Amino acid sequence: MTLTDPSELVGSAIRVEACSRTYETPGGVPIRALDQVSVDFPAGTVTAVCGPSGSGKSTLLHLIGGMDKPDSGLIWADEHQVTAMSSSELVRYRRTVGFVFQSFALLPALTARDNVMLPVLPYRSGKQDLDRAGELLADVGLAGREDAVPSHLSGGQRQRVAIARALMGNPRLLVADEPTGNLDSTTGREIVDLLFALRDTRGLTIVIGTHDESLAARCDRTVRLHDGRIVRPPPTSDS
Repeated sequence: MTLTDPSELVGSAIRVEACSRTYETPGGVPIRALDQVSVDFPAGTVTAVCGPSGSGKSTLLHLIGGMDKPDSGLIWADEHQVTAMSSSELVRYRRTVGFVFQSFALLPALTARDNVMLPVLPYRSGKQDLDRAGELLADVGLAGREDAVPSHLSGGQRQRVAIARALMGNPRLLVADEPTGNLDSTTGREIVDLLFALRDTRGLTIVIGTHDESLAARCDRTVRLHDGRIVRPPPTSDS
């Protein structure tokens, strides 16, 4: 299956309604990571979620990806209420979400191909999956590097492996948390170009948590967080 397969044009529309999430520090101090956040992520769009460290970016990404649950509020993926899902339903939902992390999160002893196959290993593994992993690596520009271990790849190449892994389950939503944070500016632009190409060819809904204002400027929409709340830009002056 290639990136231009029209059957892949199936991005999810995500809606977050008045979600709050509080954590406790090891000392028992409550930290309000999100406070009554409401935001929509339309299907097929690329949205940047911006804000300083501790603003709630990662928490919001974890909630819409089904990796965590809010203390209150609702999250919808199309017509499905994520916050009402059982544990087994959440497992199935997470299979429709691709995750990309700043740290790449690759297993160092595995080849690029085997890292890409990780999302399907608990459920199945065969020649079809091997072939698909190879196709995805070629799609992200790593043809011929299937047997390389992460230590033999550059930072940009490792992030490409991570993106290919995120695509292994045919996701409808791609969540990327600081995907360029460990990369130089040139390599970071290449990774952003790749993410936009995925949106254009697969119709994916992509949500990117980032500090990078140049990345945010390229996105269809920008959501800004501060102290767990969405902040609106000040109105422009006509003077």
